[in-house]
Amino acid sequence: MNINPIAVTSRSFVNAQGGNESNGYINTAYNGYGYVAPIGYNHRGIEDITRIVMSLKSGLDSEVKWALSTLTRISLHPTFSLEALPYIGHELIKYFIKPYHLIIEKKSHKVTQDLISFSIDALLTLRNSAQDLPNQQWLAQIKPFKKSLIEVSKFLVNWFYHDDFQVHHLRQFDNQFHEALSYLIDLLEPLTCYYIDNSKHDPLFNVLLSASVLTKDKILFINLLKCLSHLLITREKVVKPEDEAQAETEDSKDERIPNNCIDAITDKQLEHYVNTLLVGDNELTYTVLEFLKSYLFSEALSAEFPNSIKDSQSLRLQRLLQLSSTKSSFNTLVKQLPILIVSNLPLNESTKVKPIPQLNLTKRSQFSGVPSTLPELTADLYKIIVRFPEPLRATTWLRCCYEPYAHNQIFTPTSSEGPTEVIPGEVTQISLWKAYENQFQEIWDPEGGPSNPDLKPLLPAVDFIKNVSHAFPNSEAMVVNLEGAEGEAPKKKFIIKGIQPRQFAVNIDVGNYDALKPSPISSINPEENYKLPIGHIDHEKFSHILNGLTEDILAEGTRVSRSSEAINQINLSSYDLLDYIVTEVLENSENYAEENIFRLYNSYWLPQLVYANPSLLEGGLINSNWLKYLI
Repeated sequence: MNINPIAVTSRSFVNAQGGNESNGYINTAYNGYGYVAPIGYNHRGIEDITRIVMSLKSGLDSEVKWALSTLTRISLHPTFSLEALPYIGHELIKYFIKPYHLIIEKKSHKVTQDLISFSIDALLTLRNSAQDLPNQQWLAQIKPFKKSLIEVSKFLVNWFYHDDFQVHHLRQFDNQFHEALSYLIDLLEPLTCYYIDNSKHDPLFNVLLSASVLTKDKILFINLLKCLSHLLITREKVVKPEDEAQAETEDSKDERIPNNCIDAITDKQLEHYVNTLLVGDNELTYTVLEFLKSYLFSEALSAEFPNSIKDSQSLRLQRLLQLSSTKSSFNTLVKQLPILIVSNLPLNESTKVKPIPQLNLTKRSQFSGVPSTLPELTADLYKIIVRFPEPLRATTWLRCCYEPYAHNQIFTPTSSEGPTEVIPGEVTQISLWKAYENQFQEIWDPEGGPSNPDLKPLLPAVDFIKNVSHAFPNSEAMVVNLEGAEGEAPKKKFIIKGIQPRQFAVNIDVGNYDALKPSPISSINPEENYKLPIGHIDHEKFSHILNGLTEDILAEGTRVSRSSEAINQINLSSYDLLDYIVTEVLENSENYAEENIFRLYNSYWLPQLVYANPSLLEGGLINSNWLKYLI
C-alpha cells in the first residue's frame, strides 16, 4: 500500500456564512509580514529562575556556569529573594565554599579553574543579594554559613598576609583570591550586624582584627573596621513590665558576660587605628572615629570590672590613650580631634582679625623730663656688650641707653626758669659719638682703663652715625640751620631726630623691643597732656575700639551650629570623643602632664579661632570648659 505524502499547503474550509478561512495553526505561525514565523515565535518559554534551578540541578558544568553567571546579573534586582528561593541560596553557598573545603581538607590538587570561577560567581551573587535586608536576615539565620565564612576568611587572610602559608600550585589563582577577599568582606559588612555578643576568642572577630592591621588597601581597611564595629555590638538588657517593680526594689544583676571580644583588641592595634587619623582622608577618618566611639561607649563588661559598665569604659579609655605608658595615642587624639571638629567649616581666619588695641599710658615731659646726662650701663650689662663685635655692640648700646621718641608727645619745661638745653626727641651727633666713645674708653685708650687686646675696636665715627638709623628705624640724621649774629652766616647743627636719652639704662631685651615696636598713637590731644594725671588711660576710647572689633567679628562671622548644613559627621564625632576625653581625663586627673600636652597642641591656635568665630561656642561645637586648659 502506498502512503501519499501530506500536503504542505494549508487546508481551507468554508464557514457557515460562506467564505474561506485559514485554520488556527496557520494563524498562529503567520506573523503578518508575508512570511511564516519559526515555531515558538512570541513565546518566551520558561522563566529565568526556573531555568536556573533546572541548570543547577543538572550538575552539568556548562549549565552551572550559565546559571551562576546569570544569578550575578539578576541578584542586583531588588526583588531577588533568597527566602523565596531557598534552593538557590543553598546552592550558592555550596559552590562558594567548595574549593576552600578542598583546600582545608588537604585536597588542593583537585581545585580547578572552573571551581574557582563558580566560587567567585556564587560569592558575588551572595554579596549583591546581601544588600537587601530580607536576604541579610535569611543568610544570618543559617548557622553553618557563619562557620564557612570563618574558614574562608582565615584562608584568604593567611594567603595574603603570611607568605609561608601559600601553596605553590594555587598561586595561579592569586588574582581570583584577591577578588574573593574583597567580595567576602563586602558580604560580611551587613551580616556582622547579626553576630552580636561575641566572646574574646571569637574566630571571626580575631581574623578580621588581624587583617585590619596588616592590610594596606584603603577600601578593605574601611570595610574591615566597619565589620569590627558591628561585632562589638552587645545585646541590650530588656526588663519586662512585670519585672519593673522587682527591678526597682532589688539589685538586678547584669546578664552580660565579662569576656567580650572588645578585650581582644590590643594597645598596639588601637594605636594603629588612631594613627590613621593623621592621613587626612575623610573616608578613613570617619570610619576610625565611628570605630573609636563603638569601642569607648560599648557597654561590654571587662574581666577587671565584671559588675560595672562605667569602670569598664574607663579602663578601655586608659588603654586607648596609653596613659600609663607612652601616651602616644593621647598625643595624637588631643592634637587631631580639635582640628577635625572645625575641619571644612566656613570660618573666619584668625589671622585676618584686627588685633586688640594696645593699652598705652599718656606721657608728659613735665613729670618726666629728658635727662641731661646719659645713663651708664651696669657692670654686668657692660661686660656683655663690650665683647660684642661691631656693629652689634654699637646697636645694642644705643638701644640700652637711648629710647625712641613719640612725636605726639609735647615738651613742657620742668621748671619755671625757662626751657632746658636738652631738647626732647633729638640729640646732636657729636654728643652721641662722645658718649659712645667715653662708655668704651678702655678699648681705645689703654691709659684710661685696663687694656684688653681681645676686644674689637670701635666703629669709626662716620659708620657709627650711619648705624643709628639701623638701631632705631624711626630715627633720622638731619642738618639744622641756626640763625647767626647780624652779618654772620647761619650755623649748621648736625642732629639725630627721633631718639632721646633714657632715665635709666635697660637690659638688651627691653631695648630691642622698644626700638622695634610700632610707635603708638595717643588718642589724647597732646596740647592737653600736661593737664592729665600721671598714668592716665583713656578707658572710653579703648572700650569703644574693642567693642567695634567685636561687632565686626559678629557681623562678618558665619553662624556655625550643630543644625548647620556645613556640619558633617566627622565634626560631631570628633566633638563627642574630645569632650569625653577632656571630661574623663583632664577634669579628673591629678597629673598635669595630660593638661600640658593638650595646651601644647592647641593653645597657639584654638583661642584665636574661637575669638574670630564666636559662633563655635554658641553653636556648641567648642565647649567653653576646654578653653580653661589653654590659658
